Amino acid sequence: MQSLISVLLFLGLVPFTLAGYRVQDDYSGDKFLDMFTFDTMDDPTHGYVNYIDQSQARREGLLDVDNGAVILRADSTNVASGRGRNSLRLTSKAKYNHGLIVVDLAHMPGNACGVWPSFWMVGPQWPDTGEIDIIEGVNLQSENQMTMHTNAGCSLAGSSCLANKGCPAKGGAFGDTFNNNNGGIYATEWTAAAIKIWFFPHGGQSPPDILSRAPDPTRWGPPTATFQGGPNCKIDSHFKDQHLVFDTTFCGDWAGAPDVWSRDPTCAAKAPSCRDFVRDHPEAFREAFWTVKALKVYSLDSAAAPQESASANEPSSPPLSSLLPPASTITISQPNSHSGRIPTPTSFIDGGAITVTVDPGFKITHTVTAEAVRVTMTAGRWSGLPGRRRRRRRHFGGGLGGR
Repeated sequence: MQSLISVLLFLGLVPFTLAGYRVQDDYSGDKFLDMFTFDTMDDPTHGYVNYIDQSQARREGLLDVDNGAVILRADSTNVASGRGRNSLRLTSKAKYNHGLIVVDLAHMPGNACGVWPSFWMVGPQWPDTGEIDIIEGVNLQSENQMTMHTNAGCSLAGSSCLANKGCPAKGGAFGDTFNNNNGGIYATEWTAAAIKIWFFPHGGQSPPDILSRAPDPTRWGPPTATFQGGPNCKIDSHFKDQHLVFDTTFCGDWAGAPDVWSRDPTCAAKAPSCRDFVRDHPEAFREAFWTVKALKVYSLDSAAAPQESASANEPSSPPLSSLLPPASTITISQPNSHSGRIPTPTSFIDGGAITVTVDPGFKITHTVTAEAVRVTMTAGRWSGLPGRRRRRRRHFGGGLGGR
């Protein structure tokens, strides 16, 4: 398969597309606020927080869009009262089933006793429709914690994902460690087979295509965390209809749990409880803000590249899909492990496309045009030869192989 791609690119004769990820939703810049709702309910994690709406957030200076970057702040001026410290929780209007989610942050809430920021995904019926925690941590934590939460019957990353405990994995920067490097990019790929999360710090280490129109995560190297589905957890049975969420809460079931607060000597020395500290020390939360440079959600797109139009003096060629039998779409179990055969050596006329599918849904589309190469499949490798002019036949035969 890879050899075929190399031949086509080298000869420069066949335009084709990698049928992979394409932008589904771009939240970047001024569009961001229109694509989220501002939640104002009581915090479901029992945090000492008062979530406010968009109008109040603007009045209090907790919300801004600066040169395309969206800034989401928690209050760092007032002694808190009532439900708790004013802050923001945003939930996307769109919901997703599978995709690639890429967020580029210049800043995330910095470390402070009592703070609990997160960027995550959640379904409408927790925990039955799942939760995907992409960025999360509390207090003085320096390493990100990624966690999956589900109902019963799902074990990922070596542990049960049931409800509040979830199945966690650590990796990537968090808090001050993240901010001291001017931020970075987290990318999450969610398929039927697995949920994978990558972290790339700013400073030249991010893949050049990561926020492009067509990113390719197969080229990004090993993920920071992989939650591999299988017999112990069928991903599509436990994760559905996920909304994106940004929030910064305080204390609550994690940061403010008595055993968490008392075990941290730095925080425990500041106040007898998390709530006491968060209420009385607004200055501690001057760094409790998100700066979102970009947020994009991609979905798989299997559309073939546009065909070249035929000359006005020549009839158009029939599409390849009408000439090849259905068996010419070949499924490959692993990217480098090829199986299957073309039913018989088959001739076809210019035009149309051949699709080779690599589970779980990655596709490569070879578009045959007037200047196409002749591609021959042999047992050992793919080979390409310069094509002749329009209306000549191209030949496809032999066994499927590759390297």
